[in-house]
Amino acid sequence: MSTQPLYRLTYASRSTFKPFLNEGGVDGNIAQILNTARESNKKAGLVGALYYGNGCFFQCLEGKKEQIDLLFGKLLKDSRHQDLKILSYQPIVSSGFSSWEMKYATIDNEVRSFLRQYGITKFDPYKFNDQMTANLVEMLQKADEANQEDIWVDGNSMALASYQNTNLMMIAIASILVVLMLVYLL
Repeated sequence: MSTQPLYRLTYASRSTFKPFLNEGGVDGNIAQILNTARESNKKAGLVGALYYGNGCFFQCLEGKKEQIDLLFGKLLKDSRHQDLKILSYQPIVSSGFSSWEMKYATIDNEVRSFLRQYGITKFDPYKFNDQMTANLVEMLQKADEANQEDIWVDGNSMALASYQNTNLMMIAIASILVVLMLVYLL
């Protein structure tokens, strides 16, 4: 029995919507993308990370080539994305994202520092060369290794990822809501 090699696809796209932060602090369109990605990536055996900033998506997907190609075909038809551009597509020896279907990572300071190194003031992956693309993927992988499970939002950008254990996330959210209710009632 032969195993299929793993591939890594990194692409950029522009959102077709203007970000709108809801009560939870996350744009509804992005939350929907995240939820869909978690479900479909898990079924397809894909892992990776999605970064959103300045109206642009930067996504890195890892898995079997056939599954990546199927997903990219769907993205080409997704009305929330436009101007899809493949930044890199290559075989890899092993996955750099452990078991994340899609990840939240708090890498804002790192991204800003990264952009400054290249003289870029706003996040625009269309301006990235091969080395910049590889460097941002590495930053996302390091965030994965650090097991950062936070969401970061500042009006312009956010990094997204999944929690390894959805039940723990739901417990954490419920705990926060209970504390907020108690504070409100007192």
